[in-house]
Amino acid sequence: MLPANSNLCERISVRFSITTPVLNGRKFIDQTILSVVSQTGPFSIRYHIQDGGSKDGTLDLLATWKHRIDSGFPIGCAGIDFTYSSAPDKGLYDGISNGFAACGDADVMTWINADDRLEAGSLATIYEIFSRYPDVKWVTGRPTVINENGEILDIAPLTPFPQKAVAAGIFDGRFAQKFIQQEGTFWRMRLWTAANGLNRHFRLAGDFDLWRRFAVHSEVVICNSILGNFRFRDGQLSADKSAYHREIDASLSTEEVETRAAASKTYKRAGFAYPVLVRHYSGPWTLERWPMCIAPMLGTRAFQWEYKRISVMSSLGMI
Repeated sequence: MLPANSNLCERISVRFSITTPVLNGRKFIDQTILSVVSQTGPFSIRYHIQDGGSKDGTLDLLATWKHRIDSGFPIGCAGIDFTYSSAPDKGLYDGISNGFAACGDADVMTWINADDRLEAGSLATIYEIFSRYPDVKWVTGRPTVINENGEILDIAPLTPFPQKAVAAGIFDGRFAQKFIQQEGTFWRMRLWTAANGLNRHFRLAGDFDLWRRFAVHSEVVICNSILGNFRFRDGQLSADKSAYHREIDASLSTEEVETRAAASKTYKRAGFAYPVLVRHYSGPWTLERWPMCIAPMLGTRAFQWEYKRISVMSSLGMI
């Protein structure tokens, strides 16, 4: 809990805008909300949940959370403005866009779906990174998957997401194995504005499309930390990969398809470098540029070895 009269509070200027789209999400929505409102640090949170017309009791839970937060719920940040509304929408990305519109202006944005979770400490991590590196415009963490019980199924190694490759659209599970995981990706509001936000017409791949347009303006920085958790469960929209890929392919022009193919070949040759944020215990986050590793199957350690090898060669004047 931050003391009301602390010097830290006097310096607070960062506001997070977070929205959660939901439709009949009673099973997991409590976990999602708790993962947001339990964040601690020198920032404020504007959190809006946009319901699409739930009939399973979700709205009762949201009313309970509204009362709980307004009635002395222990808060570890500078303040939480929690609201919710319910209205029919035209799909997931229409609902998310409506949710952000309800939030208003902010410094940093993200959304978290109604079955997923932010990692504890994720907002404090992003606050520190964006405060230290004003030129960094969007950050993603290590992709992490949980199951219905909340058990961690997988934590991916540091994955290179070079700017040109992201803009070309290779990160859809076919041309490159990994996705930019939406859960745990944060961006400055000015980047959202520059990219004109989400395309509400997408049904499944709206985040993929948003990352491509973000990459036109700025490279994503990969943070060596877990920032969010994607929950793998039965019946979720993202399980239909064929429909997801069809939607992506239909959104690309012939020229963009050719650019994607070329970028995919370059990626497979480890022909890019990419920015990484690393931290050593109590030290500060350090922004480094790593070359892609020639042995990515060895995971994070191989990337680090490759970085050290290139650094030593550079210091000796060998490259």
